[in-house]
Amino acid sequence: MSNKFSILLADDHAMIREGVKNLLKQAKDFQVVGEAASGAEAIAQYELLKPNLIILDISLPDMNGMETAKKIVEQDADANILMLSMYDDEDYISRCIESGVKGYVVKSESGQELEYAVRAVLQGKTYFSHKVQEVILNKYKQNATRKKLPEEVIKLTNREIEIIQLIDQGLTSQQMADKLFISPRTVETHRANLMKKFTVKNAIELVKRARQLQIVI
Repeated sequence: MSNKFSILLADDHAMIREGVKNLLKQAKDFQVVGEAASGAEAIAQYELLKPNLIILDISLPDMNGMETAKKIVEQDADANILMLSMYDDEDYISRCIESGVKGYVVKSESGQELEYAVRAVLQGKTYFSHKVQEVILNKYKQNATRKKLPEEVIKLTNREIEIIQLIDQGLTSQQMADKLFISPRTVETHRANLMKKFTVKNAIELVKRARQLQIVI
């Protein structure tokens, strides 16, 4: 029995599927077990193959990725769905989250970003790529102007909010440093400052408080 994670690719462009497949092959523990070029085909392939994860395009010829995701979640509430899209629009992102996807990566981002997302979702976490986090953060700030926020949130910098979101996604300090183009020591400094601002003792308490404040989804 294979100990690799099984992955289904759904995108109507064969070139995109081939590129993603070649990227995933570089990780020894991933195996692409099927491909689909439409929403209906993705749903049928998912039901047949029961993969550990499906990477789904948002634009498919018969139904969009949100509709496809909803149908897959209807048959498997625990489905690991990662949206791979050319759009970093707030409306698309919100609708995808509502449809039940556990991750969202923009196609213009790096292969490393996609691998981070795949691993996070396979571990039962949510993962939103750097560009998506920026959209979510901007929306959060817009909402924040309409209501009085706790002092601990007001004092947060944009970088600190990014760090909280990455901690929630399960990244190590080194992975965060690589992603944000800063040093691991700088990441640790941000961690320490966040613990102080939130008056918490560890990362679990930090993420719990951040969820209460809707800093992370």
